[in-house]
Amino acid sequence: MIESVDLFGIHLACYTKSKKAGEQVMKEYGVSFIISGELEAFDGKTKYFYRKGDMIVYRKNALIRFVKYPYKEEAFQAISVVLDEVLLQEFARTVDLKLEKKSMPNLLRLEPDELLTDYFTTVRNWFHYQVDNQQLITLKKKELIHLLYRHNASLLPIFFDFAQPGKVDLESYMNTHFRFNIPLADFAFLTGRSLASFKRDFEKIFHNSPSKWLVSKRLDEAYYLLEQKNMKVKEVYLEVGFETLAHFSHAFKQKFGINPSTL
Repeated sequence: MIESVDLFGIHLACYTKSKKAGEQVMKEYGVSFIISGELEAFDGKTKYFYRKGDMIVYRKNALIRFVKYPYKEEAFQAISVVLDEVLLQEFARTVDLKLEKKSMPNLLRLEPDELLTDYFTTVRNWFHYQVDNQQLITLKKKELIHLLYRHNASLLPIFFDFAQPGKVDLESYMNTHFRFNIPLADFAFLTGRSLASFKRDFEKIFHNSPSKWLVSKRLDEAYYLLEQKNMKVKEVYLEVGFETLAHFSHAFKQKFGINPSTL
């Protein structure tokens, strides 16, 4: 049984039988609470591991690959709350909040806090009673912002960088994030470019089209993981960003002249 329910930006995920993997560009800031199970996340540079009871802040415009695991007899369950920009700006006007930019990792585990834990326990009951009143949901989101401010006032300015991604070093970004199987339009956005300028800059740097370069780069990484790290083919094709084993095997043989299973 797989269940995914959204109440105007408060989201409940429940995976009972098997793990769930995916990739996502985080469009807004937010907070997630793991009710049960385990979560593994990767942002291109760092792997993060979370367990039951962990509370996680995620940063806007972060690119995250995640795997959600049931643990023993427990399903994976988590509640995530999207912190809308309008609500954050409204809160900033009500308190004396200095909005200097602060650096933070893409994912940040919060220190244990009884009031925040109680908050998510209450929110969980809203799904049981099917509370779908948007005004109530908005109030609940505001409550979370106030609780975060109480928990750590110095943390909150992290949530107030509403700028679009700035233009970044394209070569460095792509060599770090090539494993992510996302549309080119998302790569363009995350590197601070229009799709046209992304393609133009890309070909100047790599002397190849983005699509061809990504396939070749992923296959080179797959060869390394199979030969040097002794990983299994069924693990590698997902690790390097292929959607299906069949596509991976065909492309691998086309480039290297051998089946990946022979390494």
